[in-house]
Amino acid sequence: MFARLLAILLLALAVTIPRAALAQAPGEAAQTVVHLLDYVGVDYPGFVRDGKVLNEQEYKEQVEFTRQVGELLAKLPPADGSARLAEDAAMLRKRIEAKAPGEEVSRLANALRWEVIAAYKLTVTPKRAPDFKLGAQRYAAVCAGCHGVQGRGDGPAAKDMKPAPADFHGAWRMSQRSVYGLYSTISLGVGGTPMAAFQQLSEDERWALAFYVASLGADTGTLEKGRALWEGKAGRATFKDLREVSTLTDAEVLARHGVDAAAVFAYLKSRPEALASSREAPLDVAQRLLAESLAALRAGEPERAHRLALGAYLEGFEPAEPALDALDRALRLEIEAHMMTYRNLLRASGSITPAEAQQERLRALLGAAAEKIAGTELSPSAVAFSAFIIILREGLEAILVLAAILAFAARSGRPAARRYVHAGWIAAFVLGLATWAAASTLIEVSGANRELTEGVTALIASAMLLYVGFWLHDKTHAKAWANYIREQAGSALGAGTLWSLALLAFFAVYRELFEIVLFSEALWAQAGPAGHGALAAGATGGAAILAIVGLLIFRFGLRLPIGPFFAVCAVLLVILAIAFAGQGVAALQAAGLIAADPIAFVNVPMLGIFPTAQTLAAQAAVLAVVIAAFAWSRAVARKGAPAA
Repeated sequence: MFARLLAILLLALAVTIPRAALAQAPGEAAQTVVHLLDYVGVDYPGFVRDGKVLNEQEYKEQVEFTRQVGELLAKLPPADGSARLAEDAAMLRKRIEAKAPGEEVSRLANALRWEVIAAYKLTVTPKRAPDFKLGAQRYAAVCAGCHGVQGRGDGPAAKDMKPAPADFHGAWRMSQRSVYGLYSTISLGVGGTPMAAFQQLSEDERWALAFYVASLGADTGTLEKGRALWEGKAGRATFKDLREVSTLTDAEVLARHGVDAAAVFAYLKSRPEALASSREAPLDVAQRLLAESLAALRAGEPERAHRLALGAYLEGFEPAEPALDALDRALRLEIEAHMMTYRNLLRASGSITPAEAQQERLRALLGAAAEKIAGTELSPSAVAFSAFIIILREGLEAILVLAAILAFAARSGRPAARRYVHAGWIAAFVLGLATWAAASTLIEVSGANRELTEGVTALIASAMLLYVGFWLHDKTHAKAWANYIREQAGSALGAGTLWSLALLAFFAVYRELFEIVLFSEALWAQAGPAGHGALAAGATGGAAILAIVGLLIFRFGLRLPIGPFFAVCAVLLVILAIAFAGQGVAALQAAGLIAADPIAFVNVPMLGIFPTAQTLAAQAAVLAVVIAAFAWSRAVARKGAPAA
């Protein structure tokens, strides 16, 4: 039994690990492919013109790069959209061997580069705004010797180097390189040249260095113009986050968006931290994605429309929930219900009119929510209260489970039981801290992965709560308890139950910590530096109240006689199992994995009661199992046989 439970635990933990992390080795190979394609796209037009080779050695290198691309792609595991990669790589090589025009080869190489990035979900952007000063320091330490202090390829070590170090002031060549391309070069080096890989630098250092190098050739007048335009709100729709700044090239920005956008782009590469202050507010994200979803529906793409509507909830509305919940909980629940209705309308076939009408209602409600949040300006008191509510709301369920189990373990007659419970919640706490570190510094947990993790852990916890609840029910009579103690020869709990208690404590605590971490991260970003102290104060107050509640429940439980105590614990755990079942299904609905059919019913999220057919059906099924199991237990007891 322990092996099965351990497998379930590992499955739940795997849910929280990003897919890219699970495929690190393929990811490194895929990044090498992208790196080679970047070089081909940039360098080939300079060596082949009008069907003639201008530099035979460099041309052979381009052919060799495309050969390596084909070999690496053949070794990569299958992935979404990877079927066409080999064909496109073969086509690219044929066109290079045919000495095709540079513009055509660059287009094919860039298209294949983005196909590889999409297929293998490569990270093409830094996790935080790079530190430009750090980039300057690292450049002076590891690059200036070859590339020169100003980046003109004239460093003291550049003499007799073949090929010569790159000149970062070369306007045409640098206009073809993205910051991500420079990051790849710094990370992987260039084979057959003096350019080595700088893996000894951290990821943050390499990104900082890439942004610094990308800005070396920028004109002061252009940077000043870009700064003025950006501060005047120009370019905000074009450059929404670091992804655009990291992956686009100067040439692409100029061709697509014009001279002003190119100036803004140059400024943002030299001051990437400017993007942080302009990050799109969560409710603005919701409004934008809703508009895009309706546009997709009108274009005859219902599946894409539904994905965008789901993103509007997960990535737009849900991060704003804590702040809105503290101000107007009824409005928060109303918006959730209307978003579900809108997604159901997108799933259903028929006229577009109902979806349009529903979206109009939603946009009005989101506007009202934005006004409420903006009106408070997230004052210190609002931040503190929101943090307090997050801790109290999410932690209360875990406290109830832990208090009941610890009190029960104290009465069991076996000290090891409490150690197992403590081991379970401590492990959850450690993993919760690791999740916080990952969410704030390493990865950005998507809304879908967040809901999937919450759903899986809630359903597992529900099953384990039922198991422990049934065990307690069988011991509610003093005679049964005495017989059980005698049968166990002083050992009140079997090994299987001990591990069940440990895993139950783990899942009950980790599920709530996971929600606390992600909601607090959103609140931390909204509060800004001025509100961080208030957030910490509110969270501390919520944790203190939870500790007091847990202590009171624990103390009260110890005073109960054996029979009533176990009966109360059994009922409590069963209620929580039913609540977790509803919450688990609701989380999977939010992730878009289970349909959500609304019905007229009360909405009590704390008890896992949501007005949808699926959540109520899941809770009804758990309740039916509980009733059947208790009826069977009583029938066995009447016959005088010990209950299993």
